[in-house]
Amino acid sequence: MDSECFFGKVYSFLKTIRSFFQRPLPKFVFPISCIVFIYVVIVNSWVTEDAYISFRTVDNFLNGQGLRWNTYERVQVYTHPLWLFGLIFFSFWTIPVYYSSLILSWICVGATAYLLIFRFGKRKENLFQASWILLILLISRAFVDFSSSGLENPLSYLLIVLFLGKAFDLEKRCDFADLLLFFFYLSLSYLNRQDTVLFGIPFLLYLYKPLKERKLWSRFIGAAVLGLLPILLWSTFSLVYYGYLFPNTAYAKLNTGLTVSHLWPYGLDYLENSFRWDVFTSITIVLAILLLPYFVWKKKFLEAALSAGIGLYILYICSIGGDFMAGRFFALPFLASVFLFSELSPSWLPRVSVLLFVALFLLNQNSNLYITKDYTRLRNDGEIQDEKGAYFRSTNFLRSVQFQEFPTHGWAVAGRKFKKAPKDAEIACATINVGFYGYFAGQNRKIVDANALTDPLLSKLKSISNWRVGHFTRNIPPGYLESVSSGQNKIQDPNLKVYYDRLKLLTESEDLFTKERFMEILRENLGENRNLIRNSDPRSPWVGIPDGFACGLGVGY
Repeated sequence: MDSECFFGKVYSFLKTIRSFFQRPLPKFVFPISCIVFIYVVIVNSWVTEDAYISFRTVDNFLNGQGLRWNTYERVQVYTHPLWLFGLIFFSFWTIPVYYSSLILSWICVGATAYLLIFRFGKRKENLFQASWILLILLISRAFVDFSSSGLENPLSYLLIVLFLGKAFDLEKRCDFADLLLFFFYLSLSYLNRQDTVLFGIPFLLYLYKPLKERKLWSRFIGAAVLGLLPILLWSTFSLVYYGYLFPNTAYAKLNTGLTVSHLWPYGLDYLENSFRWDVFTSITIVLAILLLPYFVWKKKFLEAALSAGIGLYILYICSIGGDFMAGRFFALPFLASVFLFSELSPSWLPRVSVLLFVALFLLNQNSNLYITKDYTRLRNDGEIQDEKGAYFRSTNFLRSVQFQEFPTHGWAVAGRKFKKAPKDAEIACATINVGFYGYFAGQNRKIVDANALTDPLLSKLKSISNWRVGHFTRNIPPGYLESVSSGQNKIQDPNLKVYYDRLKLLTESEDLFTKERFMEILRENLGENRNLIRNSDPRSPWVGIPDGFACGLGVGY
């Protein structure tokens, strides 16, 4: 009898707990969540040094120099054309590009949150129940850290939610307009960052069966052609203007002579680092991937497609060695995972989310809620760096209103110093920190990036033996800096000298539409110039920047 009474009390207690978690959230949680979300996003706003590489292109374009980083050559130094044009739009109205990036970030993050809330609230017929989404997003350090930064992440947030919303709606309706928007959002994602299309590939497999059964291939092909037209238009422009289909940054980071076997261990380190520094983000992503067999078993093929897309993206990130910015490439799969769980929407999720928010965010003194304008956290995990911790104090929004010259980082100061009193302006210089220095040194400063992100010649060469993830430095060929300075080809290696002449036809020719240039574009993109680049030689260590050509390394390096 006593045992029956005991188990009865246990059952009653568990039933009470279950009832508690299944009850709707109180309505007052919604406005509080909105206020906290806005506060955290704004006080955590900052801009990284790498963003200023794109900022220099924005300034050069608005000053009539075209989409160039160095004004004497056409090189696509940005991976995000869509984000770049957003920066150009706001900066056109004489808004400093620093604030343009923050305004655009806030708009994108706000729109992302609105779409998630509205979609969940519409399905539940109660908007107030969607407040858990805001709280869950704030727990993720990766999501908050890269909700600004000047990089393209905020726009990727918005585009992935638009794409996934349309993809999941195809189950209910699959007419021409819906397919058109499906491919249009996918193409915009590509134009913002090419590797984000990996999220969309599994959905193409999902569409195969209904298209085959309903014989809608003509509709599908027509929608695909029109929806993907932005990619075709941009690729055509890129090929004609720059001479290449892909950004120079892709060649700098993927054309290193390193194989997947070299990079994979670093990718696993990047994944391991996320578990140490941002465990909630990592566990959320892993759960979304591990649910794939369950979705297939239950024939939830849309959910399975998203789970597979998240897994595919993570595999890709690991295969390229991850990145040196902690958390950057986990923010987007985390957001996709939150979208997935919001679609599943178990009744207990809102209240569990609130408890997680309290335990992992409110009660965590290291959370982004308690950040101040003087926050600094210099920490490294092998090749991986807390990028926000390193740059936040000198680039955050709250401190920006206190200084006439901002950011206050030493590399920016070095750039301003050169611009105010230029010395040997026509002589090219080389550095490994081109963001701040390149932007503030002015548009006329000829700068060679030893990490090859902005340099069309170095990006085709093999990286040094002591490379770092995300920083695949190249040794500068003898005579190259003298060539850039004088405008005459003084490269000592005879084969590389021939290649540089051909390369200049692509990047420096005043007339874009000559037959000779088009033939060279064809030859370059078909790989017929590879024999001129001696990438088969053993990898050599970093020998440094030649004497008399170094610049940019101010206080802080």
